[in-house]
Amino acid sequence: MKNLFKRMTAALCTGLVLSFPINISAEEIPENDITLPSGKTLKEVVATIASGCKAEEDLGFASAEISIFKGDEELYTGYYGEADKEKHIAADETSVYEWGSISKTLIWVSVMQLYEQGRIDLDKDVREYLPEGFFKNLTYDDPITMMNLMNHNAGWQETTKAIQVKDEKDIKPLGEALKDIEPAQVFRPGEITAYSNYGAAVAGYVVECITGEDFCDYVHENIFDVLGMEHTSLNPNHSDNAYVFEKRKEMHSYSTMFFESVDEGNCLYYIPCYPAGAAAGTLADLRTYAQAFVNDDAPLFKNPETQKLMFEGTAFYGDSDIPENCHGFWPEEREVRVYGHGGSTLFGNADMKFDPVSKIGFVVMVNQYGGNLVTENAPSLVFGHFPKDKYISETDDKIDIKGYYLISRGVFKGLMKFQNTLTAISADELGDTNLRKLNDGLYVIEAGEHGQFSSVRNYENGDWGLLIQSEELIHTGSYLFALALLAAYGLTAVASFYMLRIRLKVRKLKKQSLTSGVITAGETAILVSVILLLTSYVYTLKFLGGLPEAAMTVFGTCQIICAAVCVVSAIAAVRSALKDKDKIKKTVCIINTVCSVICVSAIVYFEMYRFWGC
Repeated sequence: MKNLFKRMTAALCTGLVLSFPINISAEEIPENDITLPSGKTLKEVVATIASGCKAEEDLGFASAEISIFKGDEELYTGYYGEADKEKHIAADETSVYEWGSISKTLIWVSVMQLYEQGRIDLDKDVREYLPEGFFKNLTYDDPITMMNLMNHNAGWQETTKAIQVKDEKDIKPLGEALKDIEPAQVFRPGEITAYSNYGAAVAGYVVECITGEDFCDYVHENIFDVLGMEHTSLNPNHSDNAYVFEKRKEMHSYSTMFFESVDEGNCLYYIPCYPAGAAAGTLADLRTYAQAFVNDDAPLFKNPETQKLMFEGTAFYGDSDIPENCHGFWPEEREVRVYGHGGSTLFGNADMKFDPVSKIGFVVMVNQYGGNLVTENAPSLVFGHFPKDKYISETDDKIDIKGYYLISRGVFKGLMKFQNTLTAISADELGDTNLRKLNDGLYVIEAGEHGQFSSVRNYENGDWGLLIQSEELIHTGSYLFALALLAAYGLTAVASFYMLRIRLKVRKLKKQSLTSGVITAGETAILVSVILLLTSYVYTLKFLGGLPEAAMTVFGTCQIICAAVCVVSAIAAVRSALKDKDKIKKTVCIINTVCSVICVSAIVYFEMYRFWGC
């Protein structure tokens, strides 16, 4: 779904950029022109990018670097903006950017190298390669294969633990780091696609267990050194490459607020489960890496057939032969079928896409959280849009998308389950969108003039959803109930707050009865419970997407105590209402009972008490 939104946004931005006057110097335009798969010439693409970057200078643009290539030929490389705007350090060939999730492709290449050597079976349970009893939170006994990890359908929800740390001292060996953040397995392996940083990092640890060497060392020896990538690191703290270690400190990250750049500083955070996203390096090194995948000699493999196999489909849309995943690489249908991976961190964005047939590709790196115009528009400028006319016609069956959907890449169990309600989407949010049914269970999601492939999935529990590359939209009939319960839960805190204030003002006696004291305790517990929930949510932002183990234990234990106090308070309020003849007191007791019941229901339904096994 995130990819669909990005594509629609990119299309809009491209239209805006093309309306800007082109004003670039002659040296910025490549001498040799070539028509790219998008139908645009290289000069047109370069002019559009340069014009757009200049137009965005007043809108908070920081920096971007892009390189377009054909085979081993560098067609164009451009550097725009500044790595540090305060010191006016320009982005150039020495700048170091983070790869983000492009790092995962290093895992998949490593796995395919081991597969080529006969050292791993992609369809064997990975627990046969891992230490005994490695997983603690599995729900299903089904095997978890390397193919499941590559296709992101091993069944894990998003981890509720912090996947990044601020203190270098908190970096642990990969195996220990994985145990610290193991999420709950909420789907049967192979059933639902849910992009997983954890699952990818597990695959990296499998490589480590098979080879007997640190994953970072393996990658340097078998990928970086082979390709001559001298300015790229993989360790969480970049200690494996002195150049990156120093240059990364010069880079600043920027966000945009009210069309102004906000300097976020160096944004140097550490990813203990580093195979999932810790690589960083120069644009030239990333281009060299991407070029290897369009090289017929397949320099990363002993047999070029292994590289060809790597880009064959391992997961498909419906019963069609159109791939949704290719051994961990994401294929996209544009004017040509392209392969690659994007990456995003709190520092910035990066993207890598290539077409093994035409051998054209590009890499782009920026230091803006959420990306900028270059990352959004590069795919369509180089490779064009989804060729909707090629696949659908007016006679194709049209299916309206209705209802509400939970994003499979979410939290379905445990303390942070309530986030699923906050991130759920409705069909209306997709705009003027519908499904076009093609043959073999294949669908096209139309969104205005654009679209992408999808398939309708029927799950074993009777639910259904829509597969959209890297994740699924799971149809839910309980969304409105969950939303109403969450809203009512929030309102109980407001009611309890005012009830407590009123009690303080009208209390005439110095001593309260046991019953009134218990009721007051219930109102306090409701207020504390809601504050705890809000605090836990803020904490997840502070701790980079997750909660520390100690914080989860405290929050979960406190919620259990709040629920217990609310139960006792509700019982006391009911008894008091039955005995008391005063209408005002009776009303207060009824309100307290209702609020207590809502609070306990919310705690149970959203599993705020569960701080283990998730």
